[in-house]
Amino acid sequence: MPDYDFRSTAVVIVDRESNTRRLLRGILARMGVDKILDFASAADAPAALIAVQPDLLFIDADAPDPEGLKFVQGLRHAQAPHNPFIGVIATTWQPTQPLLLRFNATGADDMMVKPFSAKQVQDRLINLIEARKSFVVTADYIGPDRRRQPREGIQIPLFEVPNTLRQKALGMFDRNRAADALATAHDAINVQKIVRSGFQVAFLIDFACPGLAAGADRMAADHLIRSGAALDDLMRRLKPDADLRGQAETYAATIRATIEQFKAAPDLPLGGVQPLRAAAIGIAALTSRRADLSLVENEVRGAVTAYRNRLAQLAQAKQQAAAEKEEDKPAG
Repeated sequence: MPDYDFRSTAVVIVDRESNTRRLLRGILARMGVDKILDFASAADAPAALIAVQPDLLFIDADAPDPEGLKFVQGLRHAQAPHNPFIGVIATTWQPTQPLLLRFNATGADDMMVKPFSAKQVQDRLINLIEARKSFVVTADYIGPDRRRQPREGIQIPLFEVPNTLRQKALGMFDRNRAADALATAHDAINVQKIVRSGFQVAFLIDFACPGLAAGADRMAADHLIRSGAALDDLMRRLKPDADLRGQAETYAATIRATIEQFKAAPDLPLGGVQPLRAAAIGIAALTSRRADLSLVENEVRGAVTAYRNRLAQLAQAKQQAAAEKEEDKPAG
């Protein structure tokens, strides 16, 4: 193992099993980690994240939400007062496909399968120190970029976030510089989150509008309600004195009023679909600081069309699988 100094490193362990917590404490202590706090429940961890400002979190991925992976997602999306960029290693007894899908959506850095050895723990720490992935921000994700290759469409920027585990292990940690780097990363992530949330609001509403106009469309209703959550997050992140705030409030008022109108009569065709769509495109253009509304609208429509095509392909594949299953049944 490289000659890293972990004496000033702070680690928090969250696991329902006392044996796992004890094992991890022992391994970390032998590596030289002095500051180790462990909890049986994630509900007890937030105070430690603020008071201790840990550099690394081990979290039990098998715990039920919001105790497990959802806790990590909340950590990554929180704005203050703790550090949302700490290294996170999830642990599990069974890395099933559904669990891995949930893991990928949370923003955790790595996963470790139980029972684990001291070398596995060391290797995970070394990887976080030497090869931590850059972060990416989307409407509903903040965390390591797991893409194997660039995706088509709008390119989302990557961010090098503060890595206090690396700084302390290399003897490079300075409290003032770390605080400045954290504030800078917060601002950069927040700006990008506002942009992505603005686009998400427009995407969800544009997808929903045809079904809302027709009425009694459950998928359209679901997408409209989801747009409200994305809008709330956007407005929460937009500072009161931001230059975009006034116009954003106007667009948001139209969207929220239409959502309330829909909730009052969810099974009836929704009036005011065009003003709703215009407000959604407007907020996407505003948050991305682009004056050409037609360009933004084309991007949103392109994303919606691609999404509809994927849904159609999935439905077709499902129907084909069902038909093949029916054909394979023995004759009665």
